[in-house]
Amino acid sequence: MIFDNRENECILLVLRILDNKPSRYSVLFKQTKVSHTTLQNVLKELLKNEFVLKGDIEYIITIKGKNLFRKLEELVKILR
Repeated sequence: MIFDNRENECILLVLRILDNKPSRYSVLFKQTKVSHTTLQNVLKELLKNEFVLKGDIEYIITIKGKNLFRKLEELVKILR
């Protein structure tokens, strides 16, 4: 399956969490259950590509990130 790669799966999980509400790093770490390195790499890429923004203490999904999340969710449904 396309989401076998841990970072790819983590991208979807982070976007899913942030789609509900902004979250702190510690919450994302607990809920994704990935290593700090994996989560940091994912957040770095999501920030670089403007899918998420970092506020003072929380990460926030952008409209661009919401669009990516919706497309990834559709892809997952197609692949099942």
